[in-house]
Amino acid sequence: MASKYTVVFVTPEMLMPELGEPACGANFRGGLGILAGDIMKGLAERGVYTIGFTPLYHQHWMTKETINYDTVLPRAFEQDVLGNKISVRKINRAGMPVCGLEYHDIYDYLYTADRGKRLTQEVILGHAVPAILKKLGIKPDIFWLQEGHTAVVAPIVLEEPFFTKKRFLFTTHTPVPEGMEKFFGRFDELKIHGKYYHTFVHNGLIDMTRAAMILSQKINAVSLEHECVTKNMFPEHAGKITGITNGSDRELWLSPRLKTLENAGNITPTSLAWAHKHDKQDLIDFIFQKTGKKLDPQKPILGWVRRLAWYKQQYPMLNPIIDAVCADRGTFIEVPCLGRLEGLGFQHFGAGQAHESDNTCLGWMGEFHNWMENRLRDRFIFIPKYSLELLQYAAWGSDVWFSCPIPCMEACGTSEERAMVNGVPDITTRSGGAAEYLRVWGNNGIGNGLFIEPYQPITLYYKLREFSDLYYDWVLNGNTRWLQLRMNAFETGKTLDIVPMIEKYEKIFEELLRLP
Repeated sequence: MASKYTVVFVTPEMLMPELGEPACGANFRGGLGILAGDIMKGLAERGVYTIGFTPLYHQHWMTKETINYDTVLPRAFEQDVLGNKISVRKINRAGMPVCGLEYHDIYDYLYTADRGKRLTQEVILGHAVPAILKKLGIKPDIFWLQEGHTAVVAPIVLEEPFFTKKRFLFTTHTPVPEGMEKFFGRFDELKIHGKYYHTFVHNGLIDMTRAAMILSQKINAVSLEHECVTKNMFPEHAGKITGITNGSDRELWLSPRLKTLENAGNITPTSLAWAHKHDKQDLIDFIFQKTGKKLDPQKPILGWVRRLAWYKQQYPMLNPIIDAVCADRGTFIEVPCLGRLEGLGFQHFGAGQAHESDNTCLGWMGEFHNWMENRLRDRFIFIPKYSLELLQYAAWGSDVWFSCPIPCMEACGTSEERAMVNGVPDITTRSGGAAEYLRVWGNNGIGNGLFIEPYQPITLYYKLREFSDLYYDWVLNGNTRWLQLRMNAFETGKTLDIVPMIEKYEKIFEELLRLP
């Protein structure tokens, strides 16, 4: 049923397929942007009237291609913000309106490494949202703020008599410092009332996350584990922190072949295997188109597409064991410190991009390129890109999905969810959202994945050996346990849709509405 209230959803990034490329890729850079786009879809399906606000970035963060929004979206109007002319463009995101804010000089690049400009981006966003709402005559019931990047919205709304209902929900999406915005700078750069000085300035820094928590009546983390982590980090706000585990827009991420089978009521372990065979070939063809390298459709593909960040640990976890993982079954590899390991017969496909200021993960990318061209030629492929297209093809066509963040550092990764939506079993850290929905595979035929527990490379090797044995027992001997594992993952994927997640947020909205 449609809600009788209005939510304003503010985010620094959003995946909006409606924009097409390259504009779509310019406006999301990772999990928050993907989730923001999925949330708008879920809100639309639940009938919660929502107006989204997000910057529109002028330059693609990977290709550096300049975006001409005049060819993509009409300009609705201009809004003066702190003496700057902001172009407002309206986007229909899955049936809900999004106001895209365009200002070439400031919104040039998503998550720019220029900290001064990054602060200005957040200040402009914070002032623009209330100004545009006032111009449109819209008085929202709830302001839903995503990450500290949006914190400046709150004090402007609180000081504006036009807004009669000043209820804030703040969602924090990560416990790592890189996502919890702090700036060296002067308080007056925020252009807000001086009484908020001690709200925003803490230990000599402008602390956006802390300020958003202080000014919001409700705070949520994005998994039950992340709720505990956040309460430990901010014990003074523990009473208003709750956890709602992320979901994913199943319609966007489900393979078209599986959609067709599902609509016909024809999902069985065998039909799931048939669809995956063709989706896997599509992934192999896509990789060949992008790299000129061809994977073997008879061998399993260990896949992942993720942002590269220090806490995601792809290189440190893979480096000691990758030679054995990719070696042929029946052969043996001498691995330093680990001894003689049997080959697992996997092929590896990974894709992602590090931030341009992250020298550690840029180094990982260099190592991955070396593995692809030399050390593991024709067995290991890495594409230094990140896009909607890559995310979809990999989730549809991989045989096993790999994720290995440091425990308690990944609030709730959604790449594992997108894999399970397509019946791809996960191998991941027992952490974040996966700790709630992943059930360990066993000989009883129950389970949808495996945990890397204890958290170390040799554990990953032995868990991958379990999947390798299952896969090759099916390919060589026709044992259907592998198909049952995939079917279990597919059934779990049905429960990870964005709509049940939004239903939980609606309960928070209702609690906020009851506040005086």
